[in-house]
Amino acid sequence: MHKQDIQTIVSAARETADSIVGARAWKTAEDANAMHEVIFWDMLAKRLPNTSMADLLSMFD
Repeated sequence: MHKQDIQTIVSAARETADSIVGARAWKTAEDANAMHEVIFWDMLAKRLPNTSMADLLSMFD
C-alpha cells in the first residue's frame, strides 16, 4: 500500500473519530480524548491489519 493511501485512511479515521466524539456530550475532556483514541486506533487496525503502530508512526515522522 502506498503512503498516500495510508494517509487517506488515517485522515478518514481521524475525521470519523472527531465526528463520533463531537456528536456526544462528555463528562470530561479526558473521557472524550480517550474515546477518540479508541475509535481512531480501532478503525486503523481494521483497515490496516498488517501494519503496526510503529510502522504508521514512522511514516509520518
